Parts: sequence; structure tokens; C-alpha cells
Amino acid sequence: MPKLGPEITTRVRGRRGRLRCVRIFVVVAKSRGDLYQYFAQGLAGISEIEVILDRRIGPHSPPGGALGGQGDNRRMARNIYEELEHRGFVIVRLSSE
Repeated sequence: MPKLGPEITTRVRGRRGRLRCVRIFVVVAKSRGDLYQYFAQGLAGISEIEVILDRRIGPHSPPGGALGGQGDNRRMARNIYEELEHRGFVIVRLSSE
């Protein structure tokens, strides 16, 4: 596998040019322990990034509406789950505004 880049920008410019903090989660499918180790080792020491092993029991089953919301949020969650199953991992970026 290729080496991970040494720099990940953790601050991005918002709509009005202000800097805002970004938190990044790398969620890895539970069947891909190799990818989990790869990301965990490659991203170790970067406090803004957390590598998580997917712990869902079955496909498309967030416990008790864990992702919350309705409508578009559910559709987005389904797309994330499909991406996780297809690639073995998904990267989720949350920004504080």
C-alpha cells in the first residue's frame, strides 16, 4: 500500500474566510483488519484524526437512529454504509462552525 502523506490540513477556510476546526474520522469495515492497522499506524499521532473499526451488527443498521435526523440524513447515512461496504473504509469530516 502507498504511504500516507505527512500533512493533513485540519483547518479550512469557511464561507467568510474564517478558519474553522475540522475533525476527521476514518471508519474501517470490521472485515478489513488490514486496513484498520494501516490507517491506525499511518495516522498515529495526528490528534484531529480518529481511526474507528465499524462495530455495527449488520449492514445498514445504526442502533436507535444513531445518525439522527430524517430524510436527507438517512439517505446520506445509507450512502456512507454502501461506501464502507464497497471500499472497506470511509472518511468522515466534521467541521465546527
